[in-house]
Amino acid sequence: MKTLITSVIASILLGSAVTFYSCKDKETEPALSAKIQKIAPEALLTDLKTKGMPINEGVKPPKVDGIFVSSPHTCLVPYGPDDPNQAGYQFTDLTIQFSNQNFEDGSIVIATKSGSTTSKGFGGFISGSGNKFSIFAELEITNGSATGKQIRIFSGEITPDGIKDLVTTLVFTEKNDPGDYFLKVGQARIIKDNDGLARKINSFRVSERGGEEFLRDENVAQ
Repeated sequence: MKTLITSVIASILLGSAVTFYSCKDKETEPALSAKIQKIAPEALLTDLKTKGMPINEGVKPPKVDGIFVSSPHTCLVPYGPDDPNQAGYQFTDLTIQFSNQNFEDGSIVIATKSGSTTSKGFGGFISGSGNKFSIFAELEITNGSATGKQIRIFSGEITPDGIKDLVTTLVFTEKNDPGDYFLKVGQARIIKDNDGLARKINSFRVSERGGEEFLRDENVAQ
């Protein structure tokens, strides 16, 4: 009997140890990869989350390759009280292309068009789980002679028709912009698709929606 009791206790202790270390491994598994944290430092993410930017963490994101258009592309949080485009302002539509998603290293290629401003990614990574995701990218921005680099974050839920509840942040990190066309370095805007669905489209082009020529580009200072 004593031997039986000892065996039972040993089994319980072993099971507890396995459970403890399994939980510990899950707790220490990073919610965002080191590559993502290098693009978007913790201080920046904390500030953006406080302002209302959703971040979908996790290491098993969905497949999001495709072309999408955010329309009406609406300011959610301006860069500050001096931003001429306050919450509710409608920017020109944003066309986004996600491609070459790699499930091994989490990398993804990003390109955008907004009015006459275009961008391409030189570093992008995805996080998330289920159908929800966040993409963190470093983009090169061009509008005529004005150029710059920015951190860009996209969050939402992928559906067959597009991206549900798309919210995006842009923050310039450097620029060569003598006319101060773009936002100042360090200024951040949070913008959302205001009808709740950034619809999936077939071609990567600037929207031709009527009257859009009178709307401002999301990247502009004025």
